[in-house]
Amino acid sequence: MNTKSYILILLSGLLLISCGEWLDVLPKSEVDEKEMFETANGYQSSLTGIYINMGSAELYGANLTLTLTEPLGQQYSINENEPEREKWKNFDYTTKDAENNLLKVWSKMYNNIVNCNLLISHLREEERHLFETGGKEILLGEALGLRAYMYFDLVRMFNESRGVDPDSKKVPYKTDFGLNIGTSFKTDEILDFLLNDLTEARELLQNTDPITGKSFRNKYLNYDRNQRMNYYAICGLMARIYLYRGDYRKAYDNACMVINSGKFRFIEENEIIETDLYGNELKSDRLFMPELLFGLYTENIPEISRIRYEGLSYDFILSTNCYTSGDLRLNAWHAGNQLGKINLIKYKRSSNTGNSDKYTAPLAPMLKLGEMYLIACEAVLNEPSINDDARNILNTFKQHRKTTEIPLNATTTEIIHEITHEYICEFRGEGQLFWYYKRTNKNAVDNGNYLGTTIPIDPKYYTFPLPQYEIDFGTSRNN
Repeated sequence: MNTKSYILILLSGLLLISCGEWLDVLPKSEVDEKEMFETANGYQSSLTGIYINMGSAELYGANLTLTLTEPLGQQYSINENEPEREKWKNFDYTTKDAENNLLKVWSKMYNNIVNCNLLISHLREEERHLFETGGKEILLGEALGLRAYMYFDLVRMFNESRGVDPDSKKVPYKTDFGLNIGTSFKTDEILDFLLNDLTEARELLQNTDPITGKSFRNKYLNYDRNQRMNYYAICGLMARIYLYRGDYRKAYDNACMVINSGKFRFIEENEIIETDLYGNELKSDRLFMPELLFGLYTENIPEISRIRYEGLSYDFILSTNCYTSGDLRLNAWHAGNQLGKINLIKYKRSSNTGNSDKYTAPLAPMLKLGEMYLIACEAVLNEPSINDDARNILNTFKQHRKTTEIPLNATTTEIIHEITHEYICEFRGEGQLFWYYKRTNKNAVDNGNYLGTTIPIDPKYYTFPLPQYEIDFGTSRNN
């Protein structure tokens, strides 16, 4: 991508940043940047700004969870008064709304990646004693992890599926914060870069992250580690990426590091909803907090959910047929309304601020314990040298969801079918189902009724088109 197009990214990205966020891509002056990194608090504010930007509606606070990627999994009906959104659900990415939304995703993502690059660069060069022992390593590990998380999603969105075109290279990769955005690399080349960064991040966090037992005087470093890119979130992301590239042994090993850590557990049924004698909610945990490796704090997702998925006018779940009657997820995440339709209530919370103590923090689930079980199960099926039983792994997960287990004589084909079934059930409202379909190159997907009827999908629809200015001016012209 040349300088001209990168300036466009910077300008459009800056327009998307609210005045309440912490760090601009281009500091107003060299003095501003210098002042930002004069103190440990400045570094911490910079990292906080990256998290805030990730939780924006342009990214994981809406688009990359609920509003863009989620409908592509074909589990929802769309309001007939939103024809462009209906076209999007049917894989038509050429409408004006689609172009605008993809531009926002691309711009905000690169904007935030450059923020990461700036922070990482200063942390690597920082030789003063601004941090208590281990503090610098935590900030650097988190920043490397967040950058890898965003880059991997760019690869999933804009590069062709690895199984279709491993040479696809539409995503520019950049690790500095200058006006040259970098070079576009093939998918596996970018994945190598990301896994190298994540390996470094894992080493930085292994003996410093409070989630592994370390404690700091600085409250910022200790704060809610499952809402940060912590050590086990790094392992979980590595498992996700290794699975994507077909390195099943490493995917399994990283998933098991999370599973066997003892730091996460499946939620119990009585922890999900607590009511009084009249059925009024006193407490709820529909996000299944004990299972979250990394939940991104965002005030956007509850509001988007309330408007679009919990009312009577917009998107409704087509059916709950994929769930058995005792499945914990059935009543926790779904509710019928007076129109006879099904609302998604995964992010439901009262709009009355006085009721905030009834609910867990407003989070977007980014990495979860359930996914680690599904990754481990799939890895065992594909790597004969792994000494484990895919059936037992999957049934352990199903036991905790209180759903029907697979028989011990289930075939590989039947287990794969059940993995797909669990992706449909497990990731409602998270935008992950579509990426599972893409990774496994499904040419037909469930139509939302889970009655055996499918919708055909051409592999080309798994790849989003680049923004027009990137096509006109960027590195994609040479690909």
